[in-house]
Amino acid sequence: MPLLNGLYDLGETRISVSHPSAEIGELLEITLDDTTTAAVTVTTDRYDYGDKRDEVKQTYSDTVHEDLPNPQTYVRTLIAGGLFDVANRDDIEQFLRYHGFPDLEAGHDPVMAGLDTNLFGYRMPTVLGLSSDGTRRGRDKNRPPVTGFVLSSGVKSELDWHYKHYDTRELTQAFGDEFERLDNQPAGKNRSGFLGLYEFRELMSHRQTDFAYSETGDADIIHGYNEYMDDHRKEVLLFSNDTGFVEQAIDSGIKAQKVAFPPNVPAETTVAWETVCDLLYVLAVVFGVIVLPKVTLYGVWNGKDGSHWKSDTLALDIRSPKLAPRVERDHQIVTSYADR
Repeated sequence: MPLLNGLYDLGETRISVSHPSAEIGELLEITLDDTTTAAVTVTTDRYDYGDKRDEVKQTYSDTVHEDLPNPQTYVRTLIAGGLFDVANRDDIEQFLRYHGFPDLEAGHDPVMAGLDTNLFGYRMPTVLGLSSDGTRRGRDKNRPPVTGFVLSSGVKSELDWHYKHYDTRELTQAFGDEFERLDNQPAGKNRSGFLGLYEFRELMSHRQTDFAYSETGDADIIHGYNEYMDDHRKEVLLFSNDTGFVEQAIDSGIKAQKVAFPPNVPAETTVAWETVCDLLYVLAVVFGVIVLPKVTLYGVWNGKDGSHWKSDTLALDIRSPKLAPRVERDHQIVTSYADR
C-alpha cells in the first residue's frame, strides 16, 4: 500500500504491470481512480499470453519457457489476486447452502472444509468464502459456512517438493538482468507450489483446523478423510478442481464439490486498492519479477527465506529518487503501527 500511495502522490495513476521480457511485456493496466477503488484492464488475456509464451518456446530453451506460468495458471493467478471469480460460483453457493452453515447450538455436527492439492496456491479459502475473516461475497463475517478446515497430510506431502534455479544465466539472457536475483529460489510452477505450501501452513495455524492422515494420491487422500469422519463427530466438505477426485469422494460417502476455473477472464474490472496489493503480490511470485512505473517487484530473490514467504513479503527495486523516500517513510509508519 505505501507503494501505491507513493505512485498516486507522484501522479502515476495509470500503472502498467509487465513481465520484464520483450516477448511477454504488459499484462495489466491499473488505474488508481481515487483512494478506495482501482480500475484494472487485462491487456494480455489468456490466449494472447499463450501465444506470447509459445514464441518464447520457439526462441529459447525449455528452462526459459517453463519458468513462465502456463496460460491456465495465469488465469488462476488473476482469480487468486481477487480480480475475478471461479466459473461455477452458483453451484458452489448452492452446495454450501445445502451442506454448510451448521447450527452448533442446535446440536448439528461441525462441518469442516477440505481442499485438494490442485486448489492450494490460489487463495481458495478466501475466494470460496470459507474463511472466518470474511469474504468478497458479502456473507456475514461472523458466520462462515464451515466450522473450520481439515487438512490432509497426503496433500501436504504433494505440496512439499522443491526445484530451484541454481544457474540463472539463461533466464537473464532471455528476460533481462532482473532475473540475476532468482538464483537459489523456486523455479517456474514451483513458485505457485510455494504459495500453496504456505497457504497450507497458514491454515495449520488456525484454531479450528484438524488433520486427516493419509499417503499421497487421490484414493489414499479420500480414504484418510473417510477415516477422519469415522473417528470424529464432524462432517467433511471436500473441494477439488479434479472431476475424478470429486466423483470418487462422493462414491465413498463424502460430500464433495468441483471448483471450476474459467477458460479466460473478462477484459476489465474494478477492485479495491487492497485487492490490487494482493494481485501484485501473487503476480510477482508466480512470474518471479514484474515491472511497474518507477519500481520493479521481486516475488522471489536470492535471500528470500521462510519468514518472507510467511509474511507475503516482496523485494522492491525503486528506480525513482522521488518515489523511494515516500515509500520508505510510509513503510516505517505502517511497520511501527503493526508492531504496537
